[in-house]
Amino acid sequence: MKKIFNLAVILAALMGAATFTSCEDDEEEATKKAEEQALTEIQVVKGGEYSASGAVKGFTFKVTSVEGSYLSKDQVVKLEIDGFDGELTLSDAGNSYLMWTGSQFITANTATASADAKSIVMCLACANSKADYTITSATVNDTMNKLGALETKFSKNNRKANK
Repeated sequence: MKKIFNLAVILAALMGAATFTSCEDDEEEATKKAEEQALTEIQVVKGGEYSASGAVKGFTFKVTSVEGSYLSKDQVVKLEIDGFDGELTLSDAGNSYLMWTGSQFITANTATASADAKSIVMCLACANSKADYTITSATVNDTMNKLGALETKFSKNNRKANK
C-alpha cells in the first residue's frame, strides 16, 4: 500500500510539472499585442502613463495635469518624461509640439516645428481635434507630414490611462 501511495505522489508531481509551461511565449505575445495596439493618436488623462515609440525617439511620459477644452481652444497638457528633468507644457495657445533635439526635449510653436518637422515626437491636436487632450504623431497633421515628419505611436501603460 505504501508503494502505491509513493507511486501516486510521484505521478501527481510529474503531472503537475507537465501542466506548468514557460511564460516566455506569453510575454512575447503581450509585447507584440501592445505594439499592434499602438496608435498615432491617443487621448490622455491626468495621472495617465504612456509610451511613445518612433523613428525620432522612444520614451515614456506621465501626464501631470490637463486644463481647458478643445471646444474653446485653450487646452493645456503638462508632461513629465522619463529621463528629462522638469515639466513640459503643450498648449493650444503656444507651443503645441514636442521635439527631440538629439540631446533634449523642447516644446515648439508651429513655425519652429515646421522648420524641423523630422524632430517632432508629438503634437497636442488643436484645430482638428474632436476630443479633449488628444496627443498625436506629427504625421497626422498633413502639413507636417508633407514637411517630412516621422511617425510616432502611442500606447497606454497604466490602469488610469485605460479608463
